[in-house]
Amino acid sequence: MDRVVIFFMIRSVNEFTNRFFTLFSHSVAGGEGTLSERAQVRVEPASGEPTNLALGERIRHLRKARGKSLKDLSIETGLSISFVSQIERGLSSASVRTLARLADALEVGIGELFGPADDEVDAHHRIVARPAEHKSLEMPSTGAEKRWITPFEQIPRLDLYLISLEPGGSSGDEAYVHDGEEAGMILEGGMELIVDGRRHVLGEGDTFRFSSHRPHRFLNAGSRTARILWVNYRDMPA
Repeated sequence: MDRVVIFFMIRSVNEFTNRFFTLFSHSVAGGEGTLSERAQVRVEPASGEPTNLALGERIRHLRKARGKSLKDLSIETGLSISFVSQIERGLSSASVRTLARLADALEVGIGELFGPADDEVDAHHRIVARPAEHKSLEMPSTGAEKRWITPFEQIPRLDLYLISLEPGGSSGDEAYVHDGEEAGMILEGGMELIVDGRRHVLGEGDTFRFSSHRPHRFLNAGSRTARILWVNYRDMPA
């Protein structure tokens, strides 16, 4: 084979290899602060999904209301600036663990990341919320859906959620902590709850309670969707 042809073939292969590793390096650098968190990131199309966009707008609003920069929020949550920015722009979905970090840094309950309660003027005196007022947040990257069923702006916070976990769905690969207390009941299916590294297998009708300051995570290791009534209690600054 002609030496000139061989030379250009080798150069083309080298250029392709260099481009591949450059793109790979950029994609890794744009993720969250840890490898396990990056594994949970799902990058959406440029327009973002409605749920992610609404969540991102709410987080940006709360961040600015607290007078925090992206760098401030990154330092307080341990997430990379680029990942926080992606969440705010609706380009990435967040795990339950990530939402808990953001809520703590913004000094709100996780439920408030779903959006402001309806009828805010009367929110502190409301007693009943109808199904149409419940607010949902889907987290496809971790196979979970969280529905906030007590959208009341009341202090202290006592928030009830209906959590749906697809088979293999979880709160994320790593345990997390935040302020408050947690309790709940398995309504359908089963769940594994890991608190302080100890695994608890729960089935329908089982209940639980623990301090949110204890490292915890949960997952559905079964073959059908699990539904959990989950309670978060948290004292909030006046």
